[in-house]
Amino acid sequence: MSGRNAEAGFSLIEVLVALAVIAGMSSMLFDSISTHAQAASRTAQKREAVLLARSLLAQASIAPGPGELAATGHWRDLSWRFTRHGVGGGARDTAVALQRVRIDVLDRGTGRRLVRVETLRLDQ
Repeated sequence: MSGRNAEAGFSLIEVLVALAVIAGMSSMLFDSISTHAQAASRTAQKREAVLLARSLLAQASIAPGPGELAATGHWRDLSWRFTRHGVGGGARDTAVALQRVRIDVLDRGTGRRLVRVETLRLDQ
């Protein structure tokens, strides 16, 4: 009877192996969660950058005047650059003068470009 009591339960080695397996699986789980959280953060920042670029493009479409868009600026953790220059000018061009409007939205922390929006508009 004393032989049966000595073998009941788990040995220390078996418990340590089980803990090592649990630790390995939990580290993989935490790494996966971290990766997904970073991807969600980048997606949210990209979405904000697109919305800002569209808003700035709409503002740039307004005729020059008191509400004209500044060349650079920032909003929250995003910065932007606005450029406008004439297009064409050759002998084959029509009488319609055009401007190329470009807006770059950048991450203020890294300076990495997130979005570029470009369009043509009538020169006023």
